[in-house]
Amino acid sequence: MVTITDVSRLANVSKATVSRVMSGSRGVKQESREAVLRAAEELNYRPNIMAQSLATQKSDYIGVVLTSSDTGQVSTFLPLLCSALKQRDKRMLVSFADTPGEYQRVMESWGHGQCDAIITFGGNIPASALDKTIAVDSDMHDNCRSISYDYRFACESACRYLSSQGHASIAILLDGQNYASQQVLEGYKIAMQNMSIPINRQLIVSADESAELAMMNLLNSYSSFTSLIVMKDSHAAVAMKLLQDFNLSTPQDVSILSLEDSSLAKQLTPALTCISYPSERLVAALMKELDNFLERHPSENKSSIQGNLVVRDSVVNRN
Repeated sequence: MVTITDVSRLANVSKATVSRVMSGSRGVKQESREAVLRAAEELNYRPNIMAQSLATQKSDYIGVVLTSSDTGQVSTFLPLLCSALKQRDKRMLVSFADTPGEYQRVMESWGHGQCDAIITFGGNIPASALDKTIAVDSDMHDNCRSISYDYRFACESACRYLSSQGHASIAILLDGQNYASQQVLEGYKIAMQNMSIPINRQLIVSADESAELAMMNLLNSYSSFTSLIVMKDSHAAVAMKLLQDFNLSTPQDVSILSLEDSSLAKQLTPALTCISYPSERLVAALMKELDNFLERHPSENKSSIQGNLVVRDSVVNRN
């Protein structure tokens, strides 16, 4: 295994000079820097990142913690995030955590110097990691930097649009018992109240175990509905299939509107009408907050970013 000593011998410089070149420090003569880089390339030398982080108190890694259910939503978000981090000479570590125990283990592990900052999607952030965490779409702690999609506004907008298209019986499929689902449900109740439409609790179902089971419960409730709001495009695909199994077509019998707008939305038949998840704006706000954190500046005001209505073919006008 090639070491820093091998590089210093080949480049004919001190190990301290090699270390400064590899960490990007200034104050190294240009000829020495070029000699070190040539030697490193010739020997295929890769610096020990953990050793560097111990010496410099920074690793240049940004941790990203997701749940498996986030994969559809972040299919566009993660590439944008990776590109933005590369522009800042940062590398991304990604981990999936589906239980509170897994989530806490990842957060505590990364919080001990492995990552300069941690970006989380949902989940309960351990108190020990709050000071270096930026939360996305999760319950906002007063002492934690956070960015979020305005799920409440998205669901209110979805209800208002469906009402404008003649739908008074609106069902909703939530994504489990998380912060985003709570916000969506609040938006649903506010919108129905403002439109003077009675809330039928049988039309509110949650994918606690699976979207399939939630849809079966909805269809077996014998409560009629002409439209359905889902939080994920993948749930819309499940709903379309089960509706078809029950001899109900989309959108003629049941219109569907999603609060996501991933790449799947355009691929479904019919293509999904959505309140789009604003990935580009969320990443821009997230990078601004990350820059503030890394430069030890105060947090910006907590950002709640609103999506836009994207009209496609999955909603029919019943007026």
